[in-house]
Amino acid sequence: MAIVLIKANKGGVGKSWITLQLAHHFAIKNKKVLILTSDSQNNIPTFCGVDINTRADLEEWILNGNSELVELRNNLFYIPFNSVSIENKLKHKFETFIDTIQTEFDYIFIDATPVLHLDNVFVGVADQIVVPTFLDMVTMDSILTLLETVPVEKVKAIIPNRAGRCSLEQVYYESLKSVVGSLIYLSVPIKQSAFISRLIDKGKTIWESKSMAALELQSTFYPVLEVIKNE
Repeated sequence: MAIVLIKANKGGVGKSWITLQLAHHFAIKNKKVLILTSDSQNNIPTFCGVDINTRADLEEWILNGNSELVELRNNLFYIPFNSVSIENKLKHKFETFIDTIQTEFDYIFIDATPVLHLDNVFVGVADQIVVPTFLDMVTMDSILTLLETVPVEKVKAIIPNRAGRCSLEQVYYESLKSVVGSLIYLSVPIKQSAFISRLIDKGKTIWESKSMAALELQSTFYPVLEVIKNE
């Protein structure tokens, strides 16, 4: 059983979408997978083409120990987040909740926002951390800050996302490679793509398409999945 935290110090880097692609792969491989989020936008069901018809959310699970799960796909479940924030006093209850629910799943993926009281708790319970990023100065700085504030041994992969053809992005990529060395897997950048937008519009993941564009994206994710699986 593994708890995988998808963490970024900067918003808008595709964290929720990347979380879904990683989680759905393991579900397809007959692993029972849970995604929980602290992002009140709850984009992941939308990316799956699933409407949420429950008021049950992460806070209710933390308070009561059980509630409803949203089924996104076979073997893939989701706990939404409907509050503005979670009270600081609930932090210790989150750890109890995780201890209980992790016995029911092979993988738990946490789609985490950096602004809640639970952020440090997420880092504490995570076995592995995956970091999505852009290849720009601001996001690079945020990654360096993140690596100084979390246990580096937990950071298993960094995934550059929405990369264009700008030569400066390659400079940032090489700079990032020199910083992380061989300790952290740095994936091939995911290109800015209209294909991804079309997948989202159709409510599909990259594993539900056989197009060449999907196969190329899958090849980018496979090494990250291997890192997660082999830990």
